[in-house]
Amino acid sequence: MSWRVVARKDFADAVRSRMLWGIVGLFALLMGVSALVPSLLDIGGATLGYNFAADLAQTLVPVTALVAAYLAIAGERESGSIKLLLGAPHSRLDVTVGKFVGRAGVVLVGVLAGFVVAGLVAVVAYGELAIGEFVSVAVLTAALGVTFVGIAVGISAATSTRSRAMALAIGVFFVFALLWDLVPFALTYLRTGGLDLGGTVPAWQVLVEQSNPSRAFSQLVDAALGSGAEMTAGGGGGGEGAANPFQSRIAGAEPFYLKDWFMLVILGAWTVLPVIAGHLRFRSADL
Repeated sequence: MSWRVVARKDFADAVRSRMLWGIVGLFALLMGVSALVPSLLDIGGATLGYNFAADLAQTLVPVTALVAAYLAIAGERESGSIKLLLGAPHSRLDVTVGKFVGRAGVVLVGVLAGFVVAGLVAVVAYGELAIGEFVSVAVLTAALGVTFVGIAVGISAATSTRSRAMALAIGVFFVFALLWDLVPFALTYLRTGGLDLGGTVPAWQVLVEQSNPSRAFSQLVDAALGSGAEMTAGGGGGGEGAANPFQSRIAGAEPFYLKDWFMLVILGAWTVLPVIAGHLRFRSADL
């Protein structure tokens, strides 16, 4: 298929970026250090180390994915090379899909490198790999990376210049990493006219809060690590007795859209919908 040709070429072009591999190298180093923290503090084993690594990945992976993919299409549109690419037997859909697959491949290699380092650290420091937890967190982190590649490719497809793509990518990162923490306050104020977060809230409000892909990832990691990660750097703690992590906040039974499996739906939506929206704009754009 034509998109496969685009993906292979895009992957090869991306891996030649020194800046990108510098970020991947830093990511691998920090993942290894974070996995070592419980050993240094004498507070836990390999599972807790993976939780610390996941907390760090929750910030670093979105940055890596956005940097890797925000210029995938916009950069070629600004330089004019997109016309050469489309001059070959490639449709605009082939370009969009191929760019997404190619950049996702680059990010997956980076995540794999980071977890290889974290796994080696775990074996040396704790004498065990805790293979189930290791694989679970690695797969979830890879899914988070692919999600942000989808967001970045969607941005890149929808914009025609590097500066616009960069501005939107930076904006997306700050919204998800920082501004989303204000969502509970904003929703509570709109509902009640106050800022008291101590009472119960509607389940739909918790869904909005969890719709941040990084928060969905965090809930999935807590569920995967279970009681082996009671002490966490970022706090979710999906230990025993925490089957409903929102029970203290919502009234009544936990709805299906707050269960762990639905967090995968949220990640999937953030992966696919931005790519579709970006392609629809790219499809009709004047190049």
